[in-house]
Amino acid sequence: MFRDFPELKPSKGKFRIMGIEKYEIQGEGHWVVEDFDNCDEAIKKAREMTRNASQDATVPSEATVFYVYDENGTYLGGDMSDKE
Repeated sequence: MFRDFPELKPSKGKFRIMGIEKYEIQGEGHWVVEDFDNCDEAIKKAREMTRNASQDATVPSEATVFYVYDENGTYLGGDMSDKE
């Protein structure tokens, strides 16, 4: 992800929650939500945000999702299908 959008990369040692609008034009449907020092806290918050967005959506499978990435662009969690 950060190869294409380096401005989205969190600082070293941080974990970034990204909002992802599933049905936007590629490259335009994502934004920075917040950075965390603790990975587990970031994932917990992202799951909560994804769950809330799904509950508020007309069609839950089309809801905005929130994912956590590390400084290398590795997906760490946040999706509702992740184990809690």
